[in-house]
Amino acid sequence: MKISKAHLAAMLAFSMWGTFPLYWKIFHDVSAWDLFAHRLLWSFVTLMIILVFTKKTGSLKEIWKQKRTRNMLMMSAILISSNWLLYIYAVNVGKVLEASMGYFLNPLINVFMGWLILKEKLRPTQWPAITLALISIVMMALQTDLQNFPWIAIALSLTFAMYGLLRKFTNVGSLEGLTFETCFMILPILAIWHFGPTTPFTILGVLPGWQIGTLLLSGLVTCIPLVLFAYSARRLQLQTLGFIQYLSPSLKFLCGLLVLHEPLSPDKLNAFLLIWVALAWYTTESYYFMQKNKKVAAVS
Repeated sequence: MKISKAHLAAMLAFSMWGTFPLYWKIFHDVSAWDLFAHRLLWSFVTLMIILVFTKKTGSLKEIWKQKRTRNMLMMSAILISSNWLLYIYAVNVGKVLEASMGYFLNPLINVFMGWLILKEKLRPTQWPAITLALISIVMMALQTDLQNFPWIAIALSLTFAMYGLLRKFTNVGSLEGLTFETCFMILPILAIWHFGPTTPFTILGVLPGWQIGTLLLSGLVTCIPLVLFAYSARRLQLQTLGFIQYLSPSLKFLCGLLVLHEPLSPDKLNAFLLIWVALAWYTTESYYFMQKNKKVAAVS
């Protein structure tokens, strides 16, 4: 298979997302909340600069005028912000492996939510993958106490799946949509910062220079993979993008296990194995039926 620019863009985007734990781990002395707030702030600044440069600031006014689109993006803003905060919290407390589990579960959660909420039909051969994923969650629930229950993995997969569901029905570009979402969230974040014990400046005041510079780049670090993903998504088939997306949770898993040296208990390993079997089944099944449909279309 020829490796195109779109393939490279997708691989780079998912690789960046996969190695994000190493980026956030740099700021081990900063709270998850403050890191999240800085990420949102500098993402907002970066996105606004891009919109001004591309002369698309008028799109924000157009979004605000459309009540349905505006309300959908407000809800999606809360979901993606929750996802960002949960992810940074997971890195801060040493649960990168659990976070990777959430993103491994995400494709299967998407399929299940499509069936449950959108009434999309599932092929009988897709149910084994969904069932195995659910069994892995139940197995972890039974084998751990409430404190060690993998709520981070489940919350990450659910918030991202629900975010994708809302954005599916929101007819705006990825750049314009994300800018509106950060605009919506930035005011309450700044208000909480203002009335809270810390401010952006007090945090920057206690960090060494290299960490300050790295933190100020968090907006750019957030936006680059999103732009690369949008570029590749318009040019690659969904099945190709589906295969490449597993780069992200795979790299997160390797970062947690090999670089950050997080413990992997036998119970958690068994749960991972079930999820990997489920993903292998789901991916193979999807590829088979996609190829079959191509042959039918070619004959007809």
